[in-house]
Order: sequence, then structure tokens, then C-alpha cells
Amino acid sequence: MIKIKKILSMSLVALFVTVGSLTNVTANAATTTAAATPVINYTGIEHSPLVVGDTETFTVTSAKYSGDVQYRAFIGNEAGKWTELTTGYTAAVSSKTPYVLPASKALTLGKYKVSIWVKAAGKTGVKSNATGNFDSFYVGALNCVSKDDNNRVYTNGAPDVAVTGLTAKFNGINNIGGITGPYLYQLFAMNTATGVWSNGPAGYSATPSMTFDAPGTYMLIAHVNTEKSTTWAKKGFEGYKTVMIKVTNSSTTVFDTTIKAAQFGAVGNVTMTADGIKAFPKATQYQLVTGTSNLTKVSALGTATTVFPLKVAGDAVTVKLFDASNNLLKSIDVKLGQSGTIDVAPVVTPGTATISATVKAAQFGSVVTANSSQAGATQYQVSDGASMLSKIAPLGTATTLFPGREAGKTVTIKLFDANGTAVGSSDVVLTAAK
Repeated sequence: MIKIKKILSMSLVALFVTVGSLTNVTANAATTTAAATPVINYTGIEHSPLVVGDTETFTVTSAKYSGDVQYRAFIGNEAGKWTELTTGYTAAVSSKTPYVLPASKALTLGKYKVSIWVKAAGKTGVKSNATGNFDSFYVGALNCVSKDDNNRVYTNGAPDVAVTGLTAKFNGINNIGGITGPYLYQLFAMNTATGVWSNGPAGYSATPSMTFDAPGTYMLIAHVNTEKSTTWAKKGFEGYKTVMIKVTNSSTTVFDTTIKAAQFGAVGNVTMTADGIKAFPKATQYQLVTGTSNLTKVSALGTATTVFPLKVAGDAVTVKLFDASNNLLKSIDVKLGQSGTIDVAPVVTPGTATISATVKAAQFGSVVTANSSQAGATQYQVSDGASMLSKIAPLGTATTLFPGREAGKTVTIKLFDANGTAVGSSDVVLTAAK
């Protein structure tokens, strides 16, 4: 064990070509290889300042590479003792998907270094040392400071962010403390797919909002300050909070949730809204889960059921919606007892779009071609109930239908615009291709 730790320490020290203060940065990897291999383009920490007793998490992307990647990460203290945050390489993930690495243990006073490796998924890295192989890596520095109520703002609490459509509203940080408030925030964001940064409204406010030009996943960074801070006059900031958000073109309330205490666990309920019924007309049952653990049995929508272990209002859960045959229709993350609103594609009322489609037999399934004059529609997808029969394809082009369908059969065709937003839907009788 001592020999293994020594090899790990020596191997990582050898990688410290470039070390920077680790914040939310568009990172330059310490070493680069051919363009065909992944390079970390973003490395961010969850909060700052990092105070004695805090844990820290790191989020990374390699957006300039096309394909799946794997990450491996280590953290080392001033004494040169290294701890691996991951267990070997992580599972494969899209290079453009932000990956949240496992949290560190509670940290003590002092300086730390973090080394994050990346390689193409399922392949051996083009570089290697005694610890392992990698394509490229990024190294950053952390500083864990002492608690000081008069000179620090503590930001390790959970962020309170409300996302409605393309707008994110930052409502604050739970249990924020230290220098006396009121606490004010200024927003910045990075598009994880492109690596492009954008600024929110100028100046600080108590509950700032930021509206994005396009749907997608963003890293939202809130700089934190208070007028009682010595940095206020210098237009600086005392700390920041980072949260991953996903914005869409619209927001629809699909269901409402309730939760109340009981002698055994709690009693919860999920009730569909009118828009929810339009979006999921076949949904008749629900189940509450957290991770891989079932909190309830599968129950009829609108019917109260036992929740165990105990959950309370504000706890994050996943609501699974099922049809009458127990087919999973949708899994939606929500906080119990709150508004129950989630971001989904706009609700499309069936039968509103004029669509025609032809079909012909093929060796594998069948081939369908759909056309429509629906305003804004550029793409289509074919389904039968909850079963998707085709991928999304451009209107006027042929795509495979599997399982196959023959002329005379009725299917549902949903139309999308260029951004992938649903703009129409209709039941269509397939006609034979000439």
C-alpha cells in the first residue's frame, strides 16, 4: 500500500506542468495531443470560499471533442498525500455533457491541488505513467481557509434556483452566513455545448434572473456579495455558487404533488393537471422514487399512498408516470409539496397539424416519408401510443419504421421545428408509396 501511494504521488507531481487557481474557468489542459483526442475545456467548483469542514465537487466538460469520454480525478494536500476522487475512470459520458465528479471528503486548513484526467471512452489514453493512461489532463489549485464570520461569506448551502422556460431566477443560497447581509448576487453562465460565456444583468440584486437565447444545459455562476463587505466599494465579490441548469422553450405544469406526515412514513399524492393530461393522455399511475430506491408502490394518479422512508415538503424525488399496462411514460424530477411545475416541450393538441405520410415495405421494418405544411415544422417522428417507431427525421425524407407498419395503419406523427421543439401532432393513416 505504501509503495502504491508513493507511485501515485510521484506520478501526479510529474504532471504539474501548469497549475492555476481552480475556479469556474475555461481550462487549458496542461498537455495536449492530437485534435482527435479529448481535452478538458471547462473545470468548475461548486462553491467558494472553501472553508474548513466543507466538501467540494468539481464539474468538467470536454465540449470541443466529439464522442464519449471518461474522467479520472485526484486531490492532493500540501504534504503530498493524494486521494483518488473517482474509482478508476468514470462511466462513459458525452463530451458535451457536464460531469459532476464525486465530492471530496471534508477538507482541512491548507492548500490543495486537483488533477483531472480525460480519455476517449473505451480506449487506452495516448499518454501514460505509473498510475495509468490518459489523453490529456487539467491541474488546478484550491485554498481551504479558516472560518471568519467578520470577513467571509459562507456559500456551501444548497442554491435556490427556479427555472421557467428560458429564464433562470436565482433566489439565494440556503443557510448563507458570515458577513452580515442582505446578500446580493450577479449572474454569469456558460453554454456547456459550445463553451461560450454570457453575462446576466449588470450589477447585484437580491434575486437576479437571466434569460437565455436558446434551450440547453448551462453552468450558472452567481457571484455573491454584501454591502457590509470590504470588497463592495471595489466592485469585487466575496464568493460564488455554481449550479447546473437546463432551460427549455416553455414550461408546463404536468402534475401537482402533496406530502404530509403519517404514523408510518408519510402520505403523498400526485395529481395530473389539464396540461399534464394533454401531454401524457395515457398516464394513469405514478410512483415516487429516489435514485434506485422506490419510495412508494405504483398507485393510481390522484390517489394518496404511503411514502417510506419519511419524506417532507421540499425533498427532491422522481415521479414516474405509467400507463394502465405499467409501461413507463415519463420520469420527472420534482420537489415534494411545491408547485409541481417542470420544464417540458410545449403541449401539442393532437389533430391540429395537416400531415400526410407514405409507407413501403423494407427488409428491416418499413420505410416512411412524411410531409406537412405546418408553419415552422421542419422535422417529424412517428409513434404508436407510447412506442416510438422512428427517429426524428427531416420532413420530406424517408426514415426507417420499426416495427414496420403497412398502408392503412394509423400512427401518430409529431412535428418539430429546427430546434427540436414540438409544433404539431396528428393521427395519420399511412398510404402506400408509389
